[in-house]
Amino acid sequence: MTNPRTATAGDRPPTTGGPVTAPASYAQERAWLAASLTHDTPTYCAVDEFPVHASVTEDDVAHALAVLTGRHEPLRTVLRTVDGRLTQDVYPRIEPPVVHLDLSGHDAAAQTEERRSLRARLARHPFDPLDAPLWRATVLKLGEGAWSVLFAAHHTVYDTASRFNVHAELTELCAAAEEGRAPRLPPLPFGYGAYARRERERFTPGRCDALAAYWRAHLDGLPPVHTLPLDRPRPSARAFGGAEVRTALPVDVTAALAAAARLHGTRPVMLFLAAYTALLHHHSGSDDLAVGLPVANRTEPGTGSMVGTFVNMRLVRADLTGDPDLTELVHRTTAAVRAGDRHDIPFQALVELLPAPRPPGVPPGYQLAFNHTPAGSLGAPVSSCEEDLLLDIADGTARLVYDTALFDRATVDTLLADYVRMLATLLDAPGTRLSRLRATPRPRPAPVPAAPAPAATAPRGDAQKRVAAVWQEVLGTDVADVHQDFFALGGHSLQALRMLARLTGEHTTGITLRTFFADPTVAGLATALARTNPGRTA
Repeated sequence: MTNPRTATAGDRPPTTGGPVTAPASYAQERAWLAASLTHDTPTYCAVDEFPVHASVTEDDVAHALAVLTGRHEPLRTVLRTVDGRLTQDVYPRIEPPVVHLDLSGHDAAAQTEERRSLRARLARHPFDPLDAPLWRATVLKLGEGAWSVLFAAHHTVYDTASRFNVHAELTELCAAAEEGRAPRLPPLPFGYGAYARRERERFTPGRCDALAAYWRAHLDGLPPVHTLPLDRPRPSARAFGGAEVRTALPVDVTAALAAAARLHGTRPVMLFLAAYTALLHHHSGSDDLAVGLPVANRTEPGTGSMVGTFVNMRLVRADLTGDPDLTELVHRTTAAVRAGDRHDIPFQALVELLPAPRPPGVPPGYQLAFNHTPAGSLGAPVSSCEEDLLLDIADGTARLVYDTALFDRATVDTLLADYVRMLATLLDAPGTRLSRLRATPRPRPAPVPAAPAPAATAPRGDAQKRVAAVWQEVLGTDVADVHQDFFALGGHSLQALRMLARLTGEHTTGITLRTFFADPTVAGLATALARTNPGRTA
């Protein structure tokens, strides 16, 4: 490995001046909660490489990163919880965490291998939400006047659109340095903290009531859990372990996408999504499906040029009734997504507005997800999964990320192969009806008898009674049994966070969300508190 000539990756850059506190945005909150529950660093760390096509010096590139840091608040932000609510602290100034490496003495093959290795190490080096900043960069000298910047950032401060903005600003700053002129950068009319405040203010009680009424009607009758056959019974607690299978899409499929989208009057992403719902229909037997779909969420003027995380998860209800042909399926899919655009709501707020009991171990709202990145790569393989199944498509490659507690690798191989075939049929023969699509038969596993539930036990002892009291306060329901599941009673992750803050505020050690998810009961939480704070009661 080539050693850095200046800073080391473990250095903490100094901050100057006290931070300004603002509420976290809904997107930050969702990314932070998800990262808190999983163990896989690369899942929530984006790593991009930006070539610098300008005759500049090492100092010019470092200065460009410093200007970028000064312009965008999320690059100077840490996240912390206060009374169970996530906040962002924005520092007025911070030294960019930049490492410089000289690879100019390596041949092309050695440079390629070193850059690949660096990207992998950056992806797996975790971020601490309490340590600013939540990004790091390595400036690579590849030759005389040839540079590249490896940029890694946590998803709480950086999303796909941020990638393009960072690249565009770095390119302009380096071009300005080469030409000896002032850079021409897009104006930023407000900061990310101001955006987060306005975002919260927009969801007034009246607007929340109107959105809740729409979504209650729209989701009425939707099955709470998909019927895709699982290889193993769903455990009562989610472990978030995951794996993936990926494949390159056939060349003729990628070549036909743009023309097919024009034919249907829609975008390629809708073709990918329609084929996915067809796959789920064939393997589940269900005509009514919920799919989680990330949306950019940058509709407010001024947000398009910002670096930060804005992505929201949208719940799309897929209607496959009546054996439609694939053209009709694409039209239904497009209409469902557009309906969500008109009634957009932060996904956490949707979960809060529609509290409904759900089976233990089941993610709320949806368990099957879809993501499409038009320009970019899928990144490093993951070992974590938020949902039961996620179809992820980018740069001519498709992968299925799956919960290893539910699915076997062979099952997911079959699903991905079927998806590629169904997508090809959608493009080649859009008049084909759903019933005529080919799908590989999968035997449904024999049902496994459920383990007998423990006998109902009322809270007893100081620890359980204290936990039950706070639990009852948060959920608004009596706790008659210390073995009842918090989420089955209608609780959600944000309520769990607030409950843990109440219970652990006076303890020297808190309980993490991941620990609580492993046993989300009064009995389990009281035991965890006693374990982390021996000699003290909850």
